[in-house]
Amino acid sequence: MSTTRATRAARHRMPGRLVVGGLAAVVVASIALVVALFATGSEPRDTGGIGGPSLFVAWLLPLLRLISTLATVGCAGALLAAVILLRIEGGLLGTQGRRAVRDASNSAVIWAACSFVGAAVTAAVLLDTPLDLLYLRLDDALAVPEVKALLITGILVVALAIGIRRVQTSQAARLGVVVAIAALIPNALTAFPRNESYVVLAGAALVVHVIAATTWIGGLAGLVRYGRASRSGLPIVLERYQQVANVSSIALILSGLISAAGRLAAQAGGWSGVFDVLTSDAYGVLLIIKVIAVVLLLVAASLSRRQATGNLLERNVPFWQIVGFELVVMALTLGLSVALSQTA
Repeated sequence: MSTTRATRAARHRMPGRLVVGGLAAVVVASIALVVALFATGSEPRDTGGIGGPSLFVAWLLPLLRLISTLATVGCAGALLAAVILLRIEGGLLGTQGRRAVRDASNSAVIWAACSFVGAAVTAAVLLDTPLDLLYLRLDDALAVPEVKALLITGILVVALAIGIRRVQTSQAARLGVVVAIAALIPNALTAFPRNESYVVLAGAALVVHVIAATTWIGGLAGLVRYGRASRSGLPIVLERYQQVANVSSIALILSGLISAAGRLAAQAGGWSGVFDVLTSDAYGVLLIIKVIAVVLLLVAASLSRRQATGNLLERNVPFWQIVGFELVVMALTLGLSVALSQTA
């Protein structure tokens, strides 16, 4: 197959594969979320009370978090691709770079919608108020830290979606990256609201953890989405992604360990009870499973680097098969992460 035909084939195959891959990610992450919630007894329940939100609304909360997380990864991955993976001389975005920022804008729209709807659902659940009567307790809802964080995120992401829609330069896309990172922070800061030293440590580490995870997973999605469109450019894109993945994976592991240790210490009432909570609490069980998933990701990443040789645009190349496995495990990890947030 000639260079032109191979490149053209890759371009035409990707949209369909992207849709299938995106749907597969949603399905895998959703299954992981639901199974983890039921396995640990953390699933939303109908309390049987009068005047509270319905069970459907209670289930909307983790599902909205999951969709928002996937949209965040898609947005970050597209921006990362435009700014780093597809970077070209001169500061202007190429064809794939402009496509990436449009995809990032579309993902940001979904992210923002989930944030605003999630704010209403969060308020209804935490205030034990039906969603359609929430306007009667608007002041109380706006005073909830989690609700304020979601609203701030939604506003930032709306600005991001509008601002990057038609950008033509990498400098403008970099500004979008800054806004996207800023939008990740409010929700992470409200994950651990208490003021003990280990909780503050866990919250600070979680901010780094969320950014690192989004960069790592989003970067791989960006590699698959945009890197395959050029035979000559793919090795360069792959090398750039591997540099990003190395930094992100190290930051993710270190921050994850610190955040988890602080969270376990908070549950145990001190550092001495961390191991007991790890082996007996629902959070600890999910954490162990997530650690196993991350180990699988590291192994798959190592294998994919070894297979990154030859013509990577041909069908049935082991490299892409391993990358596909990585994306599935990443989707599984995202589902577990949302389940962990439900037990926090």
